[in-house]
Amino acid sequence: MGSSFERENSDQGAGPAKPGKPPGQVKPRSGGGASVVVRARESRAHGDGRQEKRTEAKTLERAMYVATQSDKDWLQSEQGKLYKRGQEDPSYVFRKLWGLITDPRNLRIAVARVASNRGRRTAGVDGVTVRTALRDGIDTFVANARAELRSGAYRPSPVRRVCIPKAGQPGKHRALGIPTVKDRVVQAALKNILEPIFEADFYPVSYGFRPGKSTHGALEHLRMVLNPRGRAERRAPYQWAVEGDIKACFDHIDHHALMERVRRRVIDPKVNRVTVAFLKSGILSEGQFLRSEAGTPQGGILSPLLANIALSCIEERYAGHVQRRLPGRPNDPATMRLRAHDRRAYDWKRGRIVCYPLRYADDFIILVGARGPDRDDRAREAAENEKIALAKYLKEQLGVELSETKTVVTPVTNVMKFLGHHVKVRLHPFRKIWNSTAVIPKERTQRLRERIKKIFRRSTIGTSLVSRLRQLNSLLRGWGYFYRHAWGASRVFSRLDHYVWWTIARWLRKKHRRSAWRLLSRKYGWRKPGCRGLRWQDGNVRPFELSRLRVERYRLAWETPPAFVKLSGEPGAQRKVHAGFGRGRPETDPT
Repeated sequence: MGSSFERENSDQGAGPAKPGKPPGQVKPRSGGGASVVVRARESRAHGDGRQEKRTEAKTLERAMYVATQSDKDWLQSEQGKLYKRGQEDPSYVFRKLWGLITDPRNLRIAVARVASNRGRRTAGVDGVTVRTALRDGIDTFVANARAELRSGAYRPSPVRRVCIPKAGQPGKHRALGIPTVKDRVVQAALKNILEPIFEADFYPVSYGFRPGKSTHGALEHLRMVLNPRGRAERRAPYQWAVEGDIKACFDHIDHHALMERVRRRVIDPKVNRVTVAFLKSGILSEGQFLRSEAGTPQGGILSPLLANIALSCIEERYAGHVQRRLPGRPNDPATMRLRAHDRRAYDWKRGRIVCYPLRYADDFIILVGARGPDRDDRAREAAENEKIALAKYLKEQLGVELSETKTVVTPVTNVMKFLGHHVKVRLHPFRKIWNSTAVIPKERTQRLRERIKKIFRRSTIGTSLVSRLRQLNSLLRGWGYFYRHAWGASRVFSRLDHYVWWTIARWLRKKHRRSAWRLLSRKYGWRKPGCRGLRWQDGNVRPFELSRLRVERYRLAWETPPAFVKLSGEPGAQRKVHAGFGRGRPETDPT
């Protein structure tokens, strides 16, 4: 007697046809028959066809809203001029920007950006999506928006509040503010012009929400700063660190403090009026209007730039020890790097405390170092004092508070949590020098295992394996590319591949309870030529193998500056960031 899997693939799964009924209308046996299998296969085929049509429709929809190359060239040229003017004179104030912001070419590029975003199907308080807003064409939409802006009749609408669960924090939610389509376009047009101006002022130790910057660059920067300098210094240059996190940063930034920092560079009254209008537009939550007296709502295109402008006060507090532009001085990257290094070495030789910040959005680390025989005690005391002083400084400058639970003082030899990694300085067992590593936290690996287990839970055995594999591959691909630069990632990836294989095997056994293992491996398995191991597949879809990713250290030379920096003609902008970023002359121990 064959198994249920054999009956599904044979013609004996249905009983003989009753007289008077056509052969096609055969009642299947209980437990599944040929007609049920045929209908399931037809449904799956139709589902795949619908998926292909949806993909085609998405591609065509995105192609409809692509900006022309002439518009892109014009915007890059204007951005290059703004950036060059800002980096040549750090005290220069821009007075006439309204014409650039309301230029039809800038607005068309802003429309293309909003329409190509994944949130184009999300509506604001007016219930209008991108497709509905652009129903009469891009040119008509741009002309109406430009006329409204130029006449001064434009007023931003309140944002629609949406709460999404925080990853890895059950029961906690993050509030997002969804603007209307028109407000998104105006915000994108503002950002196109304001971003190059403030990029000339931002410090190289700031990495969050900046073009040409990444989380991997911030981690590599931190790792290189923690490493010893030269052969003479075999100890870590910094002994303690302040791990900082601002409590609800986007919701509590003081509007007056933010606009005061914006007016240091931009005093165009129309630009500032629209910026303030966005900040004061209000929030619509569950049908109730809430006034926005502070903060920049998360979810807006302009919010990350405004948050960076406000939070740059953290780098300004330690401006003497990091790279910065100075009026009337050479400001190429190599000169700024050497100038900051010499200042740190000067203070170290005189027994002073040196603080080095590194920030990604509202997450930051302040490294504290000292020299001398009592370096560890002095650095610890300075770090404790700096934590208190920094909390008071941020309260006075921006009206924000540090998180009590997430802001801690820790030695660099212990684990420091930064951007989803564990950074630690350890003593090399053979070379007897200190070096830093960024590893994958165990809780992140465990969280991934739980998500994989959820994809293949028992309630999903009624679905096809190909649908499970597509969901799994999307998860594994993003997770693997994020962590492939971590130390020891190869070992973690191999273990996860082994876990995925057995998870799929157990799921298939539950799906086909009466099928022999040999039949399951014949239908869903394949063997690579020259390899004995069995791998899973369904059709042309196979599980994404993390162990096949190339694991290597991230290089700061891979980070390229944005196009407007290259067009500005800044010295050193035509090449990538040097791999030895942060290094200078050997910092020897004066003791």
